[in-house]
Amino acid sequence: MTRFDEELKQTLRREEAPEGFAERVLARVAKQTQPQMRRERHDFWANFFTRPLVRWASAVAISAALLAGGIHYRQVQAERERAAGEAAKQRLILALRIAGSKLQLAKSKVNETTRNHTEKE
Repeated sequence: MTRFDEELKQTLRREEAPEGFAERVLARVAKQTQPQMRRERHDFWANFFTRPLVRWASAVAISAALLAGGIHYRQVQAERERAAGEAAKQRLILALRIAGSKLQLAKSKVNETTRNHTEKE
C-alpha cells in the first residue's frame, strides 16, 4: 500500500463515539426541527409569489375579480335606478288621478253653478 492509502485507512478507521453523543445529537435535532419546518413553510409562501407564472395568474385573477365586481355594481345600480323610476311613475299616476278627480269635481260644480245661474235668468 502507498502512503496515501495508509493515511486514508487511518483517517477512516472506526472510532467509538464519546459518552452522551447520541443524546446531544437528538436534542439538537429536536431543537432545530420545529423552527426549520416553520421557516421552510414561510419560505415556501414567501417564494411562492416570486414565480412569474404565479404572479401573472394572480394579476389576472385579481383583474377578473375587479372587472366582475364592477359589472355587478353597475347592474345593481341600474336595477335600483329602474326601481326608483317605477316608483316615481306610480306616484305620478296617482297624483294625476287625484288631480283628475279634483278637476272633475270642480267641473261639475262649475256646470251646476252655471245651470243654476242660467235657470234664474
